[in-house]
Amino acid sequence: MEHLDSRKIALTSVFAALYYMMSYLPGVPAIGLPQVKIQIEACMASIFGLILGPYLGALATFIGVFAAWAFPPGKADLPGLVFLPSPVINAFITGLICNGRWKRAFVILALLIAAFWILPPAQPIEQNFIVGFIAMWDKILALFLIPPTFSLMRRMAFRSPEMGSAHGDLGREIKKYNWAAILSLLSAVLILINAFMIAVNGDVLKFSFEFQNETYKISFGSKFFVKPPYGYLWPALGIGIFVSMIILHIKPEYSMFCGGAIIALSGLSAIIGGGFIAGLILGVIGGFLIVIKKAQTFKASSMEYLTYFLLAFIGNEADNAWGNTIFAVPAVYEEIFQMPLEFVRLAFLISPYAYFIIRIIQAIIATLIAVPLINNLRSARFGLPSMLIGKD
Repeated sequence: MEHLDSRKIALTSVFAALYYMMSYLPGVPAIGLPQVKIQIEACMASIFGLILGPYLGALATFIGVFAAWAFPPGKADLPGLVFLPSPVINAFITGLICNGRWKRAFVILALLIAAFWILPPAQPIEQNFIVGFIAMWDKILALFLIPPTFSLMRRMAFRSPEMGSAHGDLGREIKKYNWAAILSLLSAVLILINAFMIAVNGDVLKFSFEFQNETYKISFGSKFFVKPPYGYLWPALGIGIFVSMIILHIKPEYSMFCGGAIIALSGLSAIIGGGFIAGLILGVIGGFLIVIKKAQTFKASSMEYLTYFLLAFIGNEADNAWGNTIFAVPAVYEEIFQMPLEFVRLAFLISPYAYFIIRIIQAIIATLIAVPLINNLRSARFGLPSMLIGKD
């Protein structure tokens, strides 16, 4: 834990009060889901972790969220208490990554994800795999975004002497990992599997489950495009990504072209299900990292937007990972929410992409707030920890 001084104590107190005051703001209805609200103050937890680090960021968030729960407009009820740690975990995970301790963040998020799979809603796993997958697929994506996000932070540190001089941990952990290639490779594999399954089935991928004598279905892909004679053409998307990576390895000067091709092919895979969605996202991020590496005129501020967005997204997914996992505990869904197990499983399966979209929106809001705030605090040399500013 970093040494406390008056400036850090002041920031912690101000941020805790800010969180509480923002709890008075009304939630923003999610697009297409007006009954679901995006809480503005929940976005702040990522910012607290970025600026204050894991410990003070988590402390400021805990004080703020506890006040928002215990005092008006909060209700100080038991359901709210159960989910109170969610934003605290957000700040802690974000702060750990920002301070160079990404391995700890990786382990904590991995444990939260793994815990869900051993709880009743996902058991027995051979019958309820789809429940676990729908509930946790975006958290797993966030988990594997931690290493490349940390790699981006290292690039930010080296681009800015002011930032790079402050973070000894970043310098010590430098390793020559090509995360852009790894993400692109994973994308190609997922898209190839997705395309091969469609080619074999001759139709979109369908997952179904029964609940109270009714059948619910989830489909990947557009039926018009995936049926023959188009079906056997779609593996070309994954092959194209592989070819782009090979060209990039042989001719690094073509990185702009190869990165753009990977982005385009990954985006086009949305027609067949996007490599189970994860392939599309990983490919776009991998291709974008390749383009960034090539573009010498790419501004550090633009890289900051991307990095802080990924950090906020990971933090918000960690928030949601706690929410999903604690809700899957029998004492919570049976005693507190009075819900039978069957309804809990159904709750995880309804609108599987809604909360992912909400986390994206929250990350965008956090990024738009974080970048100018951090830059102004850095200009004022307000004692920002870690990589954000050089030590006095």
